[in-house]
Amino acid sequence: MFTWLKPAPVAKKQIAIGKQHNVLYKYRLRILISTILAYALYYIVKSDFTLSSPYLTKIDHLTKAEIGLVLSALAVSYGIGKFFMGIIADRLNPRYFVALGLIISSIFNLLFGYTNNYHIMFLLMIGVGVSQGIGAPCCQKSLATWFDEKNLGTATSIWNTSHNIGSGTASVIVGTIVTILGVSNVKNIFLIPSLISIGMAFIVAWIGVDTPESVGLPPIKKEKNENIHHNKTLIALKENVLKNPLVWSMCILNAFSYILRYGIEDWLPIYLSSAKGFNTTSVSIAFSIFEYSAVPGTIILGLLSDKVLSGKRLPIIITTSLIVLLVVPCYMLAHTKLLIMIILSILGICIYAQQVLIGIVIMDVLPIESVASGIGLSGFFGYAFGEVVASYGIGSIVGKTNWNGGFIVVFISAFVCLSFFIYLNRKFNHSI
Repeated sequence: MFTWLKPAPVAKKQIAIGKQHNVLYKYRLRILISTILAYALYYIVKSDFTLSSPYLTKIDHLTKAEIGLVLSALAVSYGIGKFFMGIIADRLNPRYFVALGLIISSIFNLLFGYTNNYHIMFLLMIGVGVSQGIGAPCCQKSLATWFDEKNLGTATSIWNTSHNIGSGTASVIVGTIVTILGVSNVKNIFLIPSLISIGMAFIVAWIGVDTPESVGLPPIKKEKNENIHHNKTLIALKENVLKNPLVWSMCILNAFSYILRYGIEDWLPIYLSSAKGFNTTSVSIAFSIFEYSAVPGTIILGLLSDKVLSGKRLPIIITTSLIVLLVVPCYMLAHTKLLIMIILSILGICIYAQQVLIGIVIMDVLPIESVASGIGLSGFFGYAFGEVVASYGIGSIVGKTNWNGGFIVVFISAFVCLSFFIYLNRKFNHSI
């Protein structure tokens, strides 16, 4: 029944050597388009609850702690889903698996808009989270399969803008829905993006490709690692991922990086509307600036790590970590809208660049057969630990104290990231 999810077979006819370069370029372009489109759609679905939270507090009378608990359910289920789905994705055709996950996630999200029961909301958000876990491992496996180390940083940085494109577009969609249909009809915030994503999932599957070998091209040569091909999934996971100390280091630091990201992103709508006096339009603009500013910034920094630093990622990660540490207090103290917008653009660039480069380090040190598993494990730490602290933890602290308590958590995370990235840079002698 699900044989279509199995890896595509090796093509019977090989492309002539003289034509391989041009054909490879065209397929790489297809991979970039399909993965960017797929993950942007995943984020349009995933951002719905965050963007609807100010309206849910008014219409369904959810408290900040309850909002945080639902966000935590999404984070934990997404983290768990990302890990286990990553293991599965290493053995399936990412072209179709990523489309299937998008459809399932959209269905759960659609149903979310049709209930006022908090417990059902909680369960549906778990469904959204687990199915969302399919997205990143599939996309990053495809990138690692099609791009060598000299181009992987650039390709992954370009792909990573799909986070921002998706979240920023979600903000525009939600703002438009609220403006046209009103805040009382919250179900449309979940219905319309879900229907769009379900339809686009079929286009994602149509554009995507499995491996170079499946279309008559030779496998991409890797200088640092070869695709080892363990016969059993669990053996590959153990030997390639679980025994790699650098992967574990990146996973733990990814958790702190996610506290930074979601400590800003998850609470941006409520924080700006309640503490800074932003109206609905201004909140949507601010959210979009945080997301969209990272698009050119992340691409440039990824390109820099490839072309200028010869694949070294940590120097850039350290620089972005230092900037975040310095700018977070400014975000807390700023009062003018223009200054807040500028600060959010800086945070968007630095936080997203930090996260994409962490992922690239993991992709650099793992063979292709375990890239999705490594990304899944990293995602588990990021969401099950990092976002839980950022959502439920910060929500509870702010509910009991004030916003200053939440910013202390974010600031400490920024300090931990900076300190340990400097340590890793010294430990590995500037080799990563």
